[in-house]
Amino acid sequence: MSHNPVFELVETHRHELLDFVRRRVPRNLLLFESIEDLVQGVCTHALERSETFQARDSPSDRAWLFELSRNFLIDRQRYWQALKRSGGRLLRAMEGPQNQTEWDPIRDLAASVTGPSTFASRREQLRLAAQALSLLLDSDRALVASLVHGESIAELSERLGVSPAAAQRARHRALERFRGTFALVSGQRP
Repeated sequence: MSHNPVFELVETHRHELLDFVRRRVPRNLLLFESIEDLVQGVCTHALERSETFQARDSPSDRAWLFELSRNFLIDRQRYWQALKRSGGRLLRAMEGPQNQTEWDPIRDLAASVTGPSTFASRREQLRLAAQALSLLLDSDRALVASLVHGESIAELSERLGVSPAAAQRARHRALERFRGTFALVSGQRP
């Protein structure tokens, strides 16, 4: 195996990194990801930057690693906050077959008339949906996100460089895997 300074840096500071993440992680981020998963994400993120990393001295290298860790935690927090803002669409994506270009306005109106118990229930559903989404492959997660963010099949087709029918099938399969994963996470039968 070739000498990889980032791998050695991560290995040397792994326990410090765990303590750093434990102290710095926002509490609401722990609803979606464990500390160990976050540390693993930091390590993966650092290793992905191995080619551009310029080893200097030990304190500078350590500072680079912890700055990268801090930024990684901020990025993960932003990711889950963006998902939370799009939560209604994410939850509607689980309801089954629907028109892929528009949301049912009657269902939207009914969903907006809620009380405290409904808010708590939807918050828990969103947490489970976010957990299910995090378990998907990156490609499936991106396809579900494209629906949540309102990307049309034509736009998706163009971005992926495939026919509209292929883009529709890919999104449909990703949504089915998302729904199945949600069912498993929530203790339902898929």
